[in-house]
Amino acid sequence: MATAAKPRTAGKPPEAEQSSPLPVKKSGKKKLVLIILVLLLAGGGAAAYFLMNSGQDTGKKEKIAAEIPPKYVALGTFTANLMHDDDTDRYLQVAISIKISKPGLEEAIKARNPEILSRVNMLLSSQHPSVLYTIAGKQKLASDIKSQIESVLGIHTAPAPLAAASAPATLTPAPADKSGIDEVLFTSFIIQ
Repeated sequence: MATAAKPRTAGKPPEAEQSSPLPVKKSGKKKLVLIILVLLLAGGGAAAYFLMNSGQDTGKKEKIAAEIPPKYVALGTFTANLMHDDDTDRYLQVAISIKISKPGLEEAIKARNPEILSRVNMLLSSQHPSVLYTIAGKQKLASDIKSQIESVLGIHTAPAPLAAASAPATLTPAPADKSGIDEVLFTSFIIQ
């Protein structure tokens, strides 16, 4: 006896009838997993790119800031009577310049110049020659002058820590700070 053949549906090949829908679901899951992997890799790559470039931008900004040459503003030459313990009169003659790094600060210094000069003169007159003979004394005077200028200009910065008395004095300049006044320079320093 012959077995009856199953009726075919129109338009479908015989293999389609025999295959189950499971492989279709499996390939759908594979596609979903692949899409998720691609998205994760793309997101990770983008995050790495932004992290690496943000560090380079900071480095570029610092490099550009370092490339801007500093400006120097001459305050002038000062002559002041020094404080003394004996009967001899001592004089200080000093030429002072200021190293600045912020744009616009030069104009502010020139606008307040009489007040700055007055404060520097008062500060110089309060010095003892024995202190000014040392490098540490000169460095402290430069720091005090800087503080007076910042005070006149309304710039408030944290005071620099004082060096220990036992530490030897060095000639290294102080690092630039946020006030824009980087250094007070003595271009001439004579005690008579």
